[in-house]
Amino acid sequence: MILNEKLSEALAVLAAIPPSAQAVGVVFTPWIALAEVDRILAVIQVGTFGALATVDASIAQAQDAKGTNAKPIGAGKAIALAASMGNDVQATIDVAATELDAANGYGFVQLGVSVGVAATETAALILGGSARYEPASSFNNASVVASV
Repeated sequence: MILNEKLSEALAVLAAIPPSAQAVGVVFTPWIALAEVDRILAVIQVGTFGALATVDASIAQAQDAKGTNAKPIGAGKAIALAASMGNDVQATIDVAATELDAANGYGFVQLGVSVGVAATETAALILGGSARYEPASSFNNASVVASV
C-alpha cells in the first residue's frame, strides 16, 4: 500500500444494493467482472429486521456479465442473519479472484441478498481492492457521486 494513498483511492465501489425496506425475496447486484481487481469485499447491512425475519447473502460466479452458467463460488461465501441477532448489524464476505473457477472461464461475480419471512431494512456494497491499475477508485460504479 502506498503510504500517501487515500483508502478511497485503494478501493473501488463496484456495485451496490441501495438501502430499502426489502420485501421477502432476493435482490441482486449486477454481474461484476473481476478483470480490474483481484479481491472483493461484500458488505451487507441490516437495519431493522421484520418480525422473525432472516437475511441471507451469498456470492455467485459466472462466465460473463449475463450470468451464463452461474454457480456458487464455494463454502464460506454465504452468510445467514436472523432477527434474533438484533437490529443494526453488518456482515462481510471476502472473495479473491483466485477462488473463481478460472479454468472454466469464470470471471464475474454477483451478490444476492435474500429476505425471508418479513420485510427488512437492507443495503449492501461490493468493494474492489488490489487493483491491477491504481487508483482502484477509477473503477467506481457510476452511482458514486463524491469522494473526498
